[in-house]
Amino acid sequence: MDPHINTLKALFLGAVNSVKPKALFESFLRDDSIKEQLHIPGKRYHVVGFGKAVLGMAVQIDRILGERLASGCISIPIGTLERFKDDFEFQLSKSTNIVVIEGARNNLPDVKAVEAARKIKCLAEGMTDDDILCVLVSGGGSALLPLPKTPVTLDEILSVIKLLASAGASIEELNVVRILLSDVKGGKLALAAKHSHKLLSFIISDIVGDPIPLIASGPTVQANVTNKAALNILEKYHLSDKMPHSVVKIIHHSDPKRSKVPGDIHLIGSNKIAIECVVSEASKTGIVALPLTSSVQGNVAPLGKAYAELAANIRKFQDNSTEKHAFIKTVAQLGKSLHYDSSKATELAEIISNNPRKDLLLVAGGEPTVVVQGHGSGGRNQELALRFSLECWQKQDPSLQDVILLSAGTDGIDGPTEAAGAIGGAGVVEQFNAMASQKFVLGFIEDNDSNTFYKLVGNGKYHIVTGHTGTNVMDLHMLYIPWNKK
Repeated sequence: MDPHINTLKALFLGAVNSVKPKALFESFLRDDSIKEQLHIPGKRYHVVGFGKAVLGMAVQIDRILGERLASGCISIPIGTLERFKDDFEFQLSKSTNIVVIEGARNNLPDVKAVEAARKIKCLAEGMTDDDILCVLVSGGGSALLPLPKTPVTLDEILSVIKLLASAGASIEELNVVRILLSDVKGGKLALAAKHSHKLLSFIISDIVGDPIPLIASGPTVQANVTNKAALNILEKYHLSDKMPHSVVKIIHHSDPKRSKVPGDIHLIGSNKIAIECVVSEASKTGIVALPLTSSVQGNVAPLGKAYAELAANIRKFQDNSTEKHAFIKTVAQLGKSLHYDSSKATELAEIISNNPRKDLLLVAGGEPTVVVQGHGSGGRNQELALRFSLECWQKQDPSLQDVILLSAGTDGIDGPTEAAGAIGGAGVVEQFNAMASQKFVLGFIEDNDSNTFYKLVGNGKYHIVTGHTGTNVMDLHMLYIPWNKK
């Protein structure tokens, strides 16, 4: 099991590097038409940005524009400058005109993030026809650009976010509510810069399906959200009666008149790029790798079970104990839980049939959710790995003993913990059980205490710990099924 753990960790780190700002800009700017937008003569360039990947993005823009960069302000997570103080790719030039403000501890809006949002909006409002505004957007941007709409307060915004997140609301649902309660989200920042000569948005996606209007709550993109949609979300999670009065007032107010949002949008990074990197690098080592989907979402509880079922069915097919047509039918059905196309079942059957003596790696991505019911420490990736571990162990199937699942966030942060994610498998549970702990594995799951579990077992070797990576394209899942030599 251990050599395979190191393999998956190396593939994950490689994938993270492929979606860091330097790699993404180098690839994107091979397009001459994009390059020309950053070299318009006689114009002053300005930069604003917000998100977990924005420091690295700003460094690239700073180096491209040089002396043509007149001003800027970026809002980034607390600790980012310290984390990357020795990394050249995250060092702004000493003469830069970009102001850096750190805020949003634990990915929650705070006073410093509001200060940054005000400064960014003010800069946008000062644009003229002599100015070009570059807007850098990445995951985490919603928390780093909070400018509550009057009379809503920051504390009330925090209360709403916590209530929705704890109830299991998706990022898309969170952003619908955030947009309606903000003075900059949902295209309002772009409208503030409507007098600029040109507005260029460079975006790294952290949402399933890459819906540009919802990434960081779409500050430069036309919002198609409505008050009714927000009300439906609150009712779905039975939170209508728990909302502050000011929030209720805004949401029940008539939908605002929509104005055309100016600017050019460029999506430069996404989960698909990270998945492609894993598949490419794994294939170079002789592993048969298949991209499944970049759309995994939903509660981690059924996802952990579905991944375990997928692994078990693959082993049965490899052992010739399941007919091909039955395997395809079952795997296609599992696609409904894991959000991959049913055609992947046939493709997987052919790959296994044609490569009977090779290790298999299934690669997926997305952003599941956790319903918080306990008081432990953890995150969706660690809990998914733990749930997968228990599901595999409960099957008592020797052929699953060496099957493992890596689940980790490309931002390096899984919940309010120091870990990016973890690796799961039946062997993880067996190792824990051998420790004669007074707490059962299921107890850690029920208490949402996956981080504590992974600290206890295997001296932390099943943990994925990278620290803040400087990028964010959601999570990666790698289901590794070694060739069963038996």
